[in-house]
Amino acid sequence: MLEICDSIDNIPKDQFLKLENDNPFLSYDFLWSLENSNCINENVGWVTNHIIYRDEEGKLEAFTPAYIKYNSFGEFVFDHVWADFYNKINMQYYPKLLVGIPFTPVRSSKFLLKKNKDSKKIAIARDIKKILVSNNISSAHINFILENDIKILNEENFIKRKSKQFIWENNNFASFNEFLDCLTSRKRKMIKKERQYINEEGISVECIEGREITSDLIELFYQFYLDTNYRKWGNVYLNFDFFENIIKKIPSNIILVVAKKNNEIIATALHIKGNKILYGRYWGANSYYKYLHYELCYYQAIEYAIKNEFNSVEAGAGGAHKISRGYSPTHTYSAHYFLNKQIHSLISDYIDREGDYVDEEIDYLSKFKPFKS
Repeated sequence: MLEICDSIDNIPKDQFLKLENDNPFLSYDFLWSLENSNCINENVGWVTNHIIYRDEEGKLEAFTPAYIKYNSFGEFVFDHVWADFYNKINMQYYPKLLVGIPFTPVRSSKFLLKKNKDSKKIAIARDIKKILVSNNISSAHINFILENDIKILNEENFIKRKSKQFIWENNNFASFNEFLDCLTSRKRKMIKKERQYINEEGISVECIEGREITSDLIELFYQFYLDTNYRKWGNVYLNFDFFENIIKKIPSNIILVVAKKNNEIIATALHIKGNKILYGRYWGANSYYKYLHYELCYYQAIEYAIKNEFNSVEAGAGGAHKISRGYSPTHTYSAHYFLNKQIHSLISDYIDREGDYVDEEIDYLSKFKPFKS
């Protein structure tokens, strides 16, 4: 039976944990932390609208993270041009329905089920379209989904949209040096030079995990996070309570990389561990230090992944500079459905042409991979 849930607090955690899920950003505690820190609320344009199903006994059998959105901030699949188009033809684009993880461009299935059945995913896709009709919502958007889910959504007339991220793949490397040996001489020397510079500047780096992360460290990390966002004119989506919550709730998933100079902490980077995937997420420093971002966010992540036999490192959105550090341009996918059939057709044509450009861009960028032939 379909229900709309306005808070994850209304879902019994023990039932949620019985759903198939290997992504930390879709864990009960991560979503709970977003909602209960007030990072998600109507004032910031995110209204919780989770789509859930219960079985005949009233137990949770499916969960899809969904939100009614009144803006397009914090999604990382950019649709501002669509909002402008709606405005020009005097139609309302907002509110829209978003299925995804707030502020988190991470690939995953957005359909959590007790049993992974395509038939149930089809039912959810159809119900999403019914929700648009019954609530007169312009459109539905399912972000950063997996390829097998794309096929199901295509059959329900959702439009497949392509984008890209830069992802590091672990080719069974035994050490960071073995990874470096796979690179061309010029790129290998560049990385060694950058890491040597950090060392010569007297900067030391350590990884602190889980419950070893103290309240003082969280406060310092958060100050760096704020300062970095303000310097870059970024959006501060997440508050201190959120970070405090996740470190308390999911400590086994958290790594804090800490840089020190003269025994003073000068920078931090927070990474989240998934199922054989390491996710680079939030970084900050008290000032600019040459190459330090690369060290904390990329090289330390790669070293940790190799040491702990992770399959890959996903470092978030943007950044073609990641290519020379061993991160490859990789397709990501979203799916979109518009209630107005004419607009659906027009945007479908637009997305087809856009997809050709993304393919060409990835092919072009792939030529700059630093690996030996």
